[in-house]
Amino acid sequence: MTNFVDQLYNSFMTLEQTNDLQRVKIFHALADEKRINIIRILSREENCPRCTDIGRSLGISKSNGSYHLKILSDAQLVTIKQEGVTKYVSLNTEMFKQYLPGFLATL
Repeated sequence: MTNFVDQLYNSFMTLEQTNDLQRVKIFHALADEKRINIIRILSREENCPRCTDIGRSLGISKSNGSYHLKILSDAQLVTIKQEGVTKYVSLNTEMFKQYLPGFLATL
């Protein structure tokens, strides 16, 4: 019985630690004004804009836009889908609901 309890406790700790690592990624991703602006743009869009459109809206280069979108994608805050040579970006609203409920409404 003790072994089962230890395993259960250890699995809980693993889940908690995983959640903490995700929180660190999320807060790192949101610790930049450009990335918050990307989230703001995406929260107002009904369609999935192209990655280049987001960069153009912010007045940043393609490489700078890719850099910021990669960080947001690594934090699982956005999803990037490629169709041919075009990449489309959308919000992962489930991550916001789970880790930052109400955040999108403040934008």
